[in-house]
Amino acid sequence: MWVKLLSVTVTSIALSGCFSSSPKPAVIIVEKSINQQNIDQTRLASNAILSKKTNNILIKKKSSTKSWSIPVTGKVIKTFSKQHLGLTFDTKPGQTVHAIRDGIVVYSGDKMKSHGKMIIIKHPLGFYSSYIHNQSLKVADGDQVKKGQIIALTGESSFYFEMKKFKAPINPLKYLK
Repeated sequence: MWVKLLSVTVTSIALSGCFSSSPKPAVIIVEKSINQQNIDQTRLASNAILSKKTNNILIKKKSSTKSWSIPVTGKVIKTFSKQHLGLTFDTKPGQTVHAIRDGIVVYSGDKMKSHGKMIIIKHPLGFYSSYIHNQSLKVADGDQVKKGQIIALTGESSFYFEMKKFKAPINPLKYLK
């Protein structure tokens, strides 16, 4: 009987903290794959600005997004959409293709004939980048690459580039600059 009373008392004391009425600090959730935050307007974070015209919260880009770069020099001729899951660049054959960020080459080859010579790089936090329609590849499976490193030369077809967060396609324009 004492054991039951003791266990009930200990459980009650442990649970009492869950039901306290003291105010809890605001929680800010950062969704890094699309760079958005839910910010309590009364406690704006240091990286947010309140627009006086629209009364909306504008988010400054996080410093982590500065670690991405454009893979090739050229005009984007087709942008990301539900039917076109990447970016198509107007390029000339033989232009250098650069890694957009540090990572590990998980595929370098031409097994997918419709994609020509292709490279896929795995980046931190579940990001992948794909470099498609190249004439020559400068890296192999398993190679460590650095941001800006030349990894390929563009081919005859317009250069095509995709990004994914885990397996989901994402709009590269939200990350590249």
